[in-house]
Amino acid sequence: MTLPSFGADEQNGFTELFQRPNEDRWYLSNGWANGDHQSCEFRADAVEISDGSMRLTLSDRGGHVRPIGCPEIRTRARLSYGIFAARLRAAAGSGLNTAFFTYIGPPNGVPVWDEIDFEFLGKDPHSVSISYRVNGETRGPGDIQLGFDASNAFHDYTIEWTPERICWYADGKMIARSRDGDKIPSTPGRLFFSLWSGSSLEDAWMGPFTYKQPVTAEVESTSFRPVTGRSCPGLNGLDSK
Repeated sequence: MTLPSFGADEQNGFTELFQRPNEDRWYLSNGWANGDHQSCEFRADAVEISDGSMRLTLSDRGGHVRPIGCPEIRTRARLSYGIFAARLRAAAGSGLNTAFFTYIGPPNGVPVWDEIDFEFLGKDPHSVSISYRVNGETRGPGDIQLGFDASNAFHDYTIEWTPERICWYADGKMIARSRDGDKIPSTPGRLFFSLWSGSSLEDAWMGPFTYKQPVTAEVESTSFRPVTGRSCPGLNGLDSK
């Protein structure tokens, strides 16, 4: 697979308000499944972008490889150190995962697996699972209580990724950070949004999934701003040290 060269998004950043589909920036996964840990297949028609919102819908409109269809959208450009922000509403329900993350790995023609995650598990929408991977090795912080129901309304979530540290924010408040001295992902990756259902392999983590009716998560906006040489000083003025 040939990777696209870095363009304006990577060099200058972007703000996406989802007024209309932007095929130059975004790629929709379609017609395949992401391993035995998921019980759905990605379908392009599970993503709807219009009038200032992106709707991610999991439903029984599958059929290529699995009966359940689910959405995944990612940037075409690979993005490096910077501030990744999204205003979103997660889905609720056992066995569901609403994800906002960066990723690069072997399926993208790169030998390393680097990733930074916000994963909202529908079994408990009052918390979020936060982690990152350095060449496939998973690191904490783990599950964080949000103090609100992430499926009930839109909230602002931010990943600040620098060469020294990663910090995660909810509504402008730092809720987690990587530990000082830990290895940090260093390979530029793509920004992803997805909503997927787990198989029985993920029951212990996500809860069992049984399809009842369509379920939707929404993303109102997202942005990326490149930064270098910072150490997560806190978008709201907090000192992260």
